[in-house]
Amino acid sequence: MRTDRAISPVIGVVLMVAIVVLLAGITATFVFGSTDETDPQPDVVMTVVDTADSTTVALRYESGDTLAGNKTRLVGAIDETAFHGGKLQAGDTVEVTPTEQELKLVWSGENTDYVVQTFEVETNALPYNPEDVDRACDWVEKNISGNELEMNGEAANCNLKDDLETSYDPLDADLKSDSLLVGDIDTDGDVDVISSTVVGDVISDADDITITSASSIYGTVIARPNTNIDIDGDSYVRGDVVVNSGTLDLDSVDIDGHVYASDDDFPSSCPDTTIGPDEESCGEYDPRDPDDAPD
Repeated sequence: MRTDRAISPVIGVVLMVAIVVLLAGITATFVFGSTDETDPQPDVVMTVVDTADSTTVALRYESGDTLAGNKTRLVGAIDETAFHGGKLQAGDTVEVTPTEQELKLVWSGENTDYVVQTFEVETNALPYNPEDVDRACDWVEKNISGNELEMNGEAANCNLKDDLETSYDPLDADLKSDSLLVGDIDTDGDVDVISSTVVGDVISDADDITITSASSIYGTVIARPNTNIDIDGDSYVRGDVVVNSGTLDLDSVDIDGHVYASDDDFPSSCPDTTIGPDEESCGEYDPRDPDDAPD
């Protein structure tokens, strides 16, 4: 009589071995396949040097590897992309406006980020006194009423709307009476800055951006298409001013950066106003193409 009983244990052992081999292969693929190759940390030596402006710091590249600027971020500065647009190499110096007492140069390589160097910033190099800032985003959210934030002399550290937990559409920002906001305003609502300071960018996709009554913006002012900008009253803008298919009114303004506007949008008259590093008047200044404005 023929029997297949002796075959079953053999088949069982073979299947068991096959499963173990298969699992081992899957595990090896997962472990070794997921360990992607990473770039080594670059060797960089930078120093902080004095500037003529008390609210900026200059970083000088003393020695080290040549870096692609587009792979860097300067955390703690208003313009984190200050090194973008070229190679970063020995001898280069870049002037930046810090927002924090610590600057970090971050380099992004293949599958990794490195904090290449950290710089301590003296308090007097900041455009504000850190001890004055006693509120954060939780206070901001509690004081938003009817999709409008109104600050009346308070000081807060928060990016509007990026750092808010709740979504507001739109969100109007109204800063007055010596208010201080350390952070960007990037909103689809109207922005009014009256006798106040923003240590960051001001960006709006609504009807109007109004900056008046000796206000200071330590960043860039950007109007999305069809948004108007009105800056007057001895106000100051550290960065660029960008308008695209909207009106631009300037009266008694100092703009350290450039103005990006079409000939139709650029004002024919802007009394007591200086623009650019050469402090040109409106009549002397040639506005730049808004399509060329930095992102």
